[in-house]
Amino acid sequence: MLRTWQDITAKWRLVTDSDDGATESLAARQFAAAARTALLAGRLDEAVAGFEQAAALRAHPMDQVGIGDVLLARGRWRTAAQHYQAAAALEPDNVLAVLGLSQAMVAGRAAEGAAQELERRFGDSANPVLRYYLASTWASVGDQVRSATDDEVLVITSEVQLHQCEHAAMRILELDVEDHELRRGAERLLAEVRSGRKWQWRPEGIAVSLAVLAVSLGITLVAVGGVIGSVLVVIAGIVAGSGLLYLIVVHFRRQAWQERAAGLADRITRPGT
Repeated sequence: MLRTWQDITAKWRLVTDSDDGATESLAARQFAAAARTALLAGRLDEAVAGFEQAAALRAHPMDQVGIGDVLLARGRWRTAAQHYQAAAALEPDNVLAVLGLSQAMVAGRAAEGAAQELERRFGDSANPVLRYYLASTWASVGDQVRSATDDEVLVITSEVQLHQCEHAAMRILELDVEDHELRRGAERLLAEVRSGRKWQWRPEGIAVSLAVLAVSLGITLVAVGGVIGSVLVVIAGIVAGSGLLYLIVVHFRRQAWQERAAGLADRITRPGT
């Protein structure tokens, strides 16, 4: 999902008056300017009407982006993507078209691909708007890669998801955007990853008891071998003790995320990516 209305409109901060082109007809420029004002104010019907009127008078990428933004705001991300593509066809390097397409991908649950494309294009940019879109898209990656329960609780259910969430959170913090919600979300996600990596014994009492028995058996055999002067018994004690301890660790030791995933397995309704 898109995070906020800001995800749709923030990119218009990149537009300057010169982007509208002095060679265009005055009427087209007036329609486009009014439509942009309406869009930023959330008056979607007025905005789309203005952008469509401007588009009827000229072939300009900003008009197509504006129409796409209205459609995206209304949840019609597939049709919105077509208008962003039309804008890119008119101007392949149009930044607003690229950002619009990335947000349509997020709406279509392809946030990871969107993040990779934005990184390719703008990963080294110092522009705060572009860094905001990168961070917001990585936040969507963190949401989409995790599995979800029947009541929409997000759960890490695989080692791959654990790594993806860690990378997303670290990248958001690295981008250092002036958005407290994004930073807090990244910090919470990183804390979830680190907490999930903690090891636990399950069931703890049985695991510890068996580990003690395994070690005791190994020590006993080594001691007996020493008493009777048998190197083979000593070796058997070392091998048996360490082997049994390894099997106990493998069988009973789990990371916290695995325990949580197992406990919620029956309630998972949407697997992560």
